[in-house]
Amino acid sequence: MNPIPQQLLICGTVLFLLSLLIGFAIPVFANPRMGVEMHVTGLQSGMALWALGLMWQRLALSAGAERPAQILAVAGLYAIFISLLLAALWGTSRATPIAGAGHQASILREAVVTVLLTGGSLATVAAVAMVLWGLCARKD
Repeated sequence: MNPIPQQLLICGTVLFLLSLLIGFAIPVFANPRMGVEMHVTGLQSGMALWALGLMWQRLALSAGAERPAQILAVAGLYAIFISLLLAALWGTSRATPIAGAGHQASILREAVVTVLLTGGSLATVAAVAMVLWGLCARKD
């Protein structure tokens, strides 16, 4: 059995559980609105990893492409979650001007959130493109 689907399901469940638990802390964040955003994004990201784990057997990816697709998906979605968690804790707004409206943090904190959010987004897009490729390819 391919361990990647199981790993995706585990990573998705951990992210889902973290999002549920951290949801209890929303009122104490520097930016509670961002906390809600992080909570919902984490839940959705966990479900996305579940979906990837469940569909993995249908993908026609080469052995050399499977692991990078998995790593990009997990790392990307966790990076987005962590960036939004930090944004809620620190009250940043540069990378998330709507949810962060009225908040401002140090240049370093703003940069950390921006890099994590941008990197996570790019990694997730690359992973989804690889999955789409694998779904459209012909499985022998």
